[in-house]
Amino acid sequence: MKEHITNTQYGKFTVNICDEFVVNDELEWELKFTATQIIEKNASIKIIVPAYQHQRSEEYLQTYDYWKPNYIYAVGHEDYIKVDVKIEKVPTAFSHIQRWVDSSRIAIITFENGLKQGEGVSVRFGGIDRPWLEGECAPSRVSQFSFRTEGSYLEYEVYFDSEGEGDYQEVAAFPKVKIVPDKPERIVLTAPSIIKTNEEFKIKLNIVDRFNNPIFDYNTDSIRLCICNLKTKENVIVEKDDNCFSASIETEGFYEIKAIDVDLHVDKAVFICNNSTGNLYWGDTHIHSNLTANIRDNDCGASPREGYLYAKEVSRLDYICISEQTFMFNDDRSVNIDKHTWDKIGVEADKYYEKDELVTFPGVELHSKRGDTIVLFRDSLTNYPYPSEDIVEVKDIWSLYEDKELITIPHLHRYCNGRPSKDQQEKKYSGFNYENWKENNDKEVLCEIYSSQWGRFENQNHPMILKARANVKGNTVVEFLNKGKRWGTTANSDGHDGNPGYGGVTGVFATGKTREEIFSGLKERKTIASTHPRLAIIFDVNGYAMGDIIKDNTDTRTINVKVVAPNNIKKLEIIKNGEIYVSHTCTGNYIDKSFLDKESLDNEAYYYVRVLLENGHIGWTSPIWFTV
Repeated sequence: MKEHITNTQYGKFTVNICDEFVVNDELEWELKFTATQIIEKNASIKIIVPAYQHQRSEEYLQTYDYWKPNYIYAVGHEDYIKVDVKIEKVPTAFSHIQRWVDSSRIAIITFENGLKQGEGVSVRFGGIDRPWLEGECAPSRVSQFSFRTEGSYLEYEVYFDSEGEGDYQEVAAFPKVKIVPDKPERIVLTAPSIIKTNEEFKIKLNIVDRFNNPIFDYNTDSIRLCICNLKTKENVIVEKDDNCFSASIETEGFYEIKAIDVDLHVDKAVFICNNSTGNLYWGDTHIHSNLTANIRDNDCGASPREGYLYAKEVSRLDYICISEQTFMFNDDRSVNIDKHTWDKIGVEADKYYEKDELVTFPGVELHSKRGDTIVLFRDSLTNYPYPSEDIVEVKDIWSLYEDKELITIPHLHRYCNGRPSKDQQEKKYSGFNYENWKENNDKEVLCEIYSSQWGRFENQNHPMILKARANVKGNTVVEFLNKGKRWGTTANSDGHDGNPGYGGVTGVFATGKTREEIFSGLKERKTIASTHPRLAIIFDVNGYAMGDIIKDNTDTRTINVKVVAPNNIKKLEIIKNGEIYVSHTCTGNYIDKSFLDKESLDNEAYYYVRVLLENGHIGWTSPIWFTV
């Protein structure tokens, strides 16, 4: 550890802490205060520790269990010095943050009898050696995150109240502590999922540690790539030109890209070379920044800038919608989106919009009576007037912006009924009422089938391993489709740490990488949802593409599916009206199959594709609807 000294009129602050930690490293520090004048009774030091990551779900600070990690204590330099330590929660208007144990980030160290000149107190955090116990305690650790494009840091705040009356003055006692990635472990390759013959495309790579943190300064000069035709097994070496990998393909088919002669594990990229299909772009339409109030109150640096840079430089997304949460639209920015925040959302989205590079959509997430809904705006937010306090339901958004371009995307998790006291435990799995969903609108054409924050919302008949644990009966994609909703599918991260694309992603077929073109693909339901892998799926029924609604009662329907995935495919399933109609086992990582449905249609039917990979990941297409 390194010593950092700060002198004030009241005394000397000495902090011992490392200037740099590796992710998941043991975290330990000591702050010593030595008085240079008489300090009054009940004077105190306030220390606010940084949030390592959003909703860590363990105490950042605690004093009640000596044996736990993150134990903080204070002792006087003499036995007669009486010191009290208590923990407070960060101030917030969100009741659920108050409930979280990881909101306990404020330590108050009180000098009960004051201090004389020359006397002092030591405050210790973490470490395995504590008074009377050496090596008997588990260590504290820093987060596994070190993904900020401009560096990841812990920033501590220290305040001193010399009179014991709560009048705290800030003291610059701690250095800015950098968190750096672990050693390189994997090469992550990204490339377009659909390409055309003889059309040059670029291949990008990131070197990451075991926690997926990018190592920006890794020297990639020695890395060689090759492209393999999965049918013919022919390999072509990709040449590097001006620090960039570029390639072109002469023959349609299924391909994978891999690195060769490297010691690191390689996450392959795959694509379909097909001249009759549009481009496939990948994005995240449900991600938050610290413009959302509850993230601001427990922030670990998730600014819009960091989110957009992460999307471009790390996740290699094509498009993104940072959608900030709100219950209403008014001046209460402690829980809602006020006019200033609304304007900031629009300014940041416009600032980082780069045609053909990164398409950014401004957005919000409305907590309404029927549940949570993403609102994705096609154009600059300057074209959309700030909503009034009367806007409380999704239908109000539809009405207010009747002549504007936007898409609403329901987020079907376990909380409904508005949740004015957000996320109260007793309201789980209750409040759902289909009466709140009966109204349809052509602005609502997509829904979330998967969220990395919550889980899978497809139906009632699958295991839930994420936060949702179980779906609310009636509040699933299949049940809504069976009731006549014309929804395509999305999958997103719902991340709160500023790393969009780390989990669920949504592919959209579009003619180009602009706001107008990608929005058009989303609006037409030309989407693929994935729990993360960028698997390309081309799916049609009788020549009609995903998202189409066709009036056709032909007796025989031919279902054509092409799939290529970066990992082996376990099973391809064709879902018809919510049930598995075809289940096809696969042994490789691509499929080119056709299936016949000879059942006549008495009523309308919908079909979609579900792809299950051997590593547990899942991909879905939007449905195709046939009406009679």
